[in-house]
Amino acid sequence: MSLGNATIRVLILEDDDADAQITTRQLQQSRYTFQIRHVACMDDAMAYLQEGSYDAIVADVHVPDSAGIGTITKLRECCKTTAILAITSAATPEIEDEIFAAGAQDFRLKEELCGNALARAVVHAIERQKDLNRIKRLVRHLKRSQVQLRDQAQQLKQKNRHLRKLYRTAKEFVDNVSHDLRTPLTVIKDYVSIVRDGMAGEVNPEQKKLLGKVTVRADDLNNMVDDILDASKLEAGLLGAWRRPISIPDVISHAASLLRERASIKGIELVIDCPSDLPEAYCDSEKAVRVISNLANNAIKFSKPGEKVTLWAKYQPIEAEILIGVTDHGPGIEQDCLEQIFQRFNQLDNNESATGKGFGLGLCIAQRLSRINLGQLSVESQVGQGSTFAFTVPLAEPTEVFWRWLGIRSDSSFPLYMNKVSLGETVAEKDADDFDRFMNCLLRRQDLLFRLSPREWLLILSIPENEVQRWEERASRDFTRFNRNRPQGPLPGYSRRVIQQWPARISARRVLSEFERILQREFNTSTVEAIAFQ
Repeated sequence: MSLGNATIRVLILEDDDADAQITTRQLQQSRYTFQIRHVACMDDAMAYLQEGSYDAIVADVHVPDSAGIGTITKLRECCKTTAILAITSAATPEIEDEIFAAGAQDFRLKEELCGNALARAVVHAIERQKDLNRIKRLVRHLKRSQVQLRDQAQQLKQKNRHLRKLYRTAKEFVDNVSHDLRTPLTVIKDYVSIVRDGMAGEVNPEQKKLLGKVTVRADDLNNMVDDILDASKLEAGLLGAWRRPISIPDVISHAASLLRERASIKGIELVIDCPSDLPEAYCDSEKAVRVISNLANNAIKFSKPGEKVTLWAKYQPIEAEILIGVTDHGPGIEQDCLEQIFQRFNQLDNNESATGKGFGLGLCIAQRLSRINLGQLSVESQVGQGSTFAFTVPLAEPTEVFWRWLGIRSDSSFPLYMNKVSLGETVAEKDADDFDRFMNCLLRRQDLLFRLSPREWLLILSIPENEVQRWEERASRDFTRFNRNRPQGPLPGYSRRVIQQWPARISARRVLSEFERILQREFNTSTVEAIAFQ
């Protein structure tokens, strides 16, 4: 409410009746509406203040029962939120300072109070007191909020400690169970191989066939263990990636070598359709093999003896990617079931697969590993004709890889730091390869690393500004530890320089445009030039 329209309640503390009358008249003759009460001593003032509230007190600092600064102090102690205007006949600068320190909003000499000056002084004192009261309320609210935040922070710390303990317990349990499963599985496979190869005596063809099935089932259990471990690491965000230029024919050849025995035992023909001249891709080869194996194992499981399972790859120049797929001629999948097959712990009801039941993790893990490799997993299927599962990996071109990486972190609220990491020109190639392994071990899941030449790397960090120093300290510690444990002796030092920083929530297209210019300037690398061989 505006003071110009409101009734302003004022208590005048003045022992001189003439001065009190002058003060009252000046207030009443102003443009403001005042409701005035006059008292001549401090005791009366205290009594009225306890009975009702006032907007302002106009107080002579010298009255019969109180004098000097004590008058303002007593008034302030009695009414902590009311404006006080102190008046006196004479004062020094030191007294003025003491009056303000005691709690008055303003100070005036009696001889200065003429015309509308007193009314304006009262109104200004009230406004200043209101501002002060508002500030004090905010301060009290902030203090209460701080206490609540401290309590909540303490509770959060306790919960985090509990969660970390639970996580460590769960991780140790999974690791221990996985280890306890792997050990007997390895022994079983070794003894089965000894018997099947005739090292423990002659084995007829039928026995070899049965022993081969035992080996396949042992591999199934081993794959389940891998699925459990991968699923737990993915959920915890601990599964990193060593992306680098790779040969897709080599990846498919390696995956096929792991699948041939399984296909042969079931009577499935494993066909490889992969051109030898495919351009290099940029991904984690181990995870690519894992995706192919999961997809092919499913294809073999759902295929009948005599059918074909094809591992294939083709170059898609427009999308700057390589498409890798597995095609079978099994029963196929209903269209309304295509989405649910990628859900965790989900398997379709299919009697033909009853002998190969797992945990329903394979396709879910394959989809997430494809995403880690900056690609996408898709499926096409027709009931009665078979299914094709395919995933993409980007070409080994910095701009394409960076663009895809930006796409999977589009919701990140962290700034980006573009770093140039270099080794000296005299560093041997083998030492540079070891350093590349160190850099990949240092890499966090949300970061990106390019090796643009044998001794130069481009490191993109997605990290809060207040954690950059902590990352640098960790990098220094890890490099010292790496050198200490290196049998060939320590590596020479490396240099790291931040060549560009982008704030959070910046347009991905703008980042990409600047990235291309920086790449050409710093590394003399064309945007269409493939990443250097490692």
